[in-house]
Amino acid sequence: MATETLEPITAAGLLVTDYCPARCRHCYVSAGPDGKRWMTPDAARGHFAALRRLSVPADGVHIGGGEPFGRGTQSDFDRLLAIVRAARPFDKAQGKQAGLDGVGYVETGGAWAVSETRAREWLSALAEAGMRQLAISADPYHQEFIPAERVRLLYAVARDALPSGGVRARRWRWLQSPQDVAAMGENERKSLFQSTLERYPERMTGRAAEELAPLARRVPIGEVPDDGCAKALLASGHVHVDPEGWGYPGTCAGITLGRATAERPLDELLCGRRVGDWPRIALLAAGGPKRLLDEAERGGFEADPAGYAGKCHLCWSVRRHLVESGAGGEDLAPASLYVGTRAAQRKENRR
Repeated sequence: MATETLEPITAAGLLVTDYCPARCRHCYVSAGPDGKRWMTPDAARGHFAALRRLSVPADGVHIGGGEPFGRGTQSDFDRLLAIVRAARPFDKAQGKQAGLDGVGYVETGGAWAVSETRAREWLSALAEAGMRQLAISADPYHQEFIPAERVRLLYAVARDALPSGGVRARRWRWLQSPQDVAAMGENERKSLFQSTLERYPERMTGRAAEELAPLARRVPIGEVPDDGCAKALLASGHVHVDPEGWGYPGTCAGITLGRATAERPLDELLCGRRVGDWPRIALLAAGGPKRLLDEAERGGFEADPAGYAGKCHLCWSVRRHLVESGAGGEDLAPASLYVGTRAAQRKENRR
């Protein structure tokens, strides 16, 4: 294992903020209204240039969050627009080389689409700047917070304002006849989320591990598979970069390959690295989260008697314990992702 290297990166997502007007229960990066981290256009330009050096095509690059449109203010949109423009091969105004010919898609929950005029104006500006597709997140989790009418308006405007194929929805069928999740009682919402989980399983990390795992089928820790996670961690060909530059393999938020900076850009961070350079990733790749149990148990970790909703749920629980006990380190970062998730859950439970 120590001599193996990370597979070449073929796709990447820039998670430009951890702010989101929604607090969706399935969010694996635990974004929400308390998020305060934002990626700057200059930082994004550096990541785009690094991705070009890694030969990642524009179609393989997306912008997500949190909510990339932020609070729906003009200043937040201007930041997003500047980030998309930073992917252009050459920015004449700034005189800087970025490296990509646009971005594959921008993700959004659509809360900012308060009028047809705004939606059309902002989408047109993004398309001109280099956005090739808008990816709308529409599902029961988002509609607990975001009115379905805004999302449907955004989808309709995008179909008209963007080129053919320029918009897609995460759960298109749901968008055709969404339910008013916000108006439901908590028991009714949980029933809906449970049936949705059965049809569309979610990755049980971040907030999903705290809030959706109790609705899923769980097994004792002894029955959690102990096969390795090499495919997810080393061979996905996908990396996400958070607002502070922390690079996550695939969708394993909170497991980091290091922090990309201007002095050590993303391509230098990833190229030529051996798996043994990341000891915990090497353990997870070889045998899954159970390989971290010894270290966690020495720090007081106790298995949940209710069991776990799979390997990812156990992995999150072990990693969260390591961070909260002060044994996190740079391979389990940022600490706010772990500590903030638990603190927000406790705050929610007190309401």
